Amino acid sequence: GDTALAAIDPSGSGDVPDAHIVWNTAENAPSYTSVVIFGDLLFMVSDNGVASCLDAKTGEVHWSERIGGNYWSTPFLAGGKVYFSSKQGKVTVIEASREFKELTEVRFESGFTASPAVSGNALILRTLTHLYYID
Repeated sequence: GDTALAAIDPSGSGDVPDAHIVWNTAENAPSYTSVVIFGDLLFMVSDNGVASCLDAKTGEVHWSERIGGNYWSTPFLAGGKVYFSSKQGKVTVIEASREFKELTEVRFESGFTASPAVSGNALILRTLTHLYYID
């Protein structure tokens, strides 16, 4: 079936569908990746490469832009930037804001299916063929 994304209010009572859902959407909702939140902004990328920014409280779409590629890796948020890593090996970096602003794009030899990890101040990236430790 279709993938959907919903915001739940944990203070409600009764059945979840009746009392707890604040907003929901199926538009460009990811099947494989998780979302990331920065303040009241929710960032996500669909399986087929549409990145979106929604208001985390209302579900209002601030922007939705095709960045290309396919995604299984959850976006990574650091320093006010969101990093999207595709299965084709492209990392697209955008500003974490209500307005879409692509900052840069980096290409790796191999694609990403694993989500980034952090160890102290280091970023760990795993492609299909390499492991990168960026300090």
